[in-house]
Amino acid sequence: MNRLKYYFSIIILAIYPVLSGQETPVERGLKAITSEAIKAQIGFLASDWTEGREAGEKGEYLAADYIASMLQLYGVKPGGDYLRGEELQNTVLTGGRSYFQNFVILKTLPDDDQTLELISRFGDAVSTTCFSKNVDFSLRPSYRAVEINAPVVFAGYGFKNDKIKYNDFSKIDLKGKFILKIAGYPSFAERKLSPTEINSSTLAAESYAREMGATGILEFDPASSIVGKPDLKEFMNLSPAEQIQEKDRAPARYSLPGRSVPAEFVRITISAKAANEILKGSGIVIDDYLKRADSGQPVVIPSLTGKSVCFRSKATTTQIAVRNIIGVIEGNNSDQVIVVGAHYDHIGIKNGYIWNGADDNASGTVGALTIARAVMATGQKPEKTIIIALWSAEEKGLLGSLYYVRNPSCPLMNLRLNLNMDMISRYISDDNKKGVEMTYSKSFPNFRDITAANIQNYGIDLVVNYQPSDNPPGGSDHISFAQAGVPIMRFKPGHREEYHKPYDEAGTLDWDIMEKIIRISFVNIWELANSAW
Repeated sequence: MNRLKYYFSIIILAIYPVLSGQETPVERGLKAITSEAIKAQIGFLASDWTEGREAGEKGEYLAADYIASMLQLYGVKPGGDYLRGEELQNTVLTGGRSYFQNFVILKTLPDDDQTLELISRFGDAVSTTCFSKNVDFSLRPSYRAVEINAPVVFAGYGFKNDKIKYNDFSKIDLKGKFILKIAGYPSFAERKLSPTEINSSTLAAESYAREMGATGILEFDPASSIVGKPDLKEFMNLSPAEQIQEKDRAPARYSLPGRSVPAEFVRITISAKAANEILKGSGIVIDDYLKRADSGQPVVIPSLTGKSVCFRSKATTTQIAVRNIIGVIEGNNSDQVIVVGAHYDHIGIKNGYIWNGADDNASGTVGALTIARAVMATGQKPEKTIIIALWSAEEKGLLGSLYYVRNPSCPLMNLRLNLNMDMISRYISDDNKKGVEMTYSKSFPNFRDITAANIQNYGIDLVVNYQPSDNPPGGSDHISFAQAGVPIMRFKPGHREEYHKPYDEAGTLDWDIMEKIIRISFVNIWELANSAW
């Protein structure tokens, strides 16, 4: 019955202009989506004045004030923290709320005191090999000081994908173990899986290892003699932007404060030399494994026995004050809420270069703001409430959206959908200027139905690759909502060479694809906000 009501609402929306002879709310909203407005907002958010919008830095605060002022200009009400005392007296806003949801993130830096030792047991003999920091090993910082002594198991690439029936963990007991794995994935997977599927499988494999009780990962590149910086010849062959990235690989780790000490899962990069030392005497030959695994042949991995690793690290943690921006478009029903979200932070200033992040993610920020403008331009109150949310600290690990899901401005059970706007302003390629990937929750097939219908009804020139998923891929803020059980939708053209480079500038954007994505996003949101589903 609900599905029948849904299709009936589509028919009514489609024939309404003909019956009335008047401009519909959707048409009024679409008129508010203009290339001039889009370019103007990108021009400020991705300018040098916002200094790359790094979470907690002055440029991000400046960008946040600008975003809040735009929401106020459009008539979107504030939905952030409640104001108190002097703040409440001095505000020009009504309702006693700010646009800002303030919180802190934790920045953890490892101290110099780090050791990694290999303990090898052969019968009654025990030997200890001490590895050198930043030569034989380097690590992603821990949340805290840690000391771990655990056996090691070898798991090949540590890759797992049910579609191609590949599982490096199938016959390995991971509980309480360090996993020694090769960086990357078997090359035959590239012939069977899309880049998105490979990325999703890589992330899922690590999650699986955690669930199975693994202590951490020791990862190595068989071609790398040491960890850390490339040699001078390799370094000079990198592009200028890649050289900047290589020089400034930040060792910091970011997290949200918690009520308990988190279980540690340590990720350590080791050299091929260190890996060979661990594998010595095991009968495991890396070249043989690579040849068979990369061709897709079954691989029987000999057991790695008598080897354990002792790892010690100290760390220093500081707090960084950040803020999400929350606006509310009140609907007739406050118990059903749609969240239109985008992260507004980026990487900041590195080595004297400002990483302006025009596509990533001034584009998505402007997309969310423009949808807010379009909804207000309809002149009609939606049935469902629409929240416009701009997240901080996405680049630090999706922390802004994660904080919101843990501290929502309305009951989490009321959230019906998260539309995530992230990197919406570059063509997939010069040969594909209409293509866009739509990731959405598989349990809501009507998301595809309304998209296909709206593209046709409103003449939006897009070719959509529909990607339904029970576990939506992509390292962006929709993951925070999906993991909390909230349905998601996301449109994205694709990564280009400017991704996470200092030349991700406004002048390199493809305004056409960006405007089309905003248009289909708006008409979808308006329909979902005003129909039963």
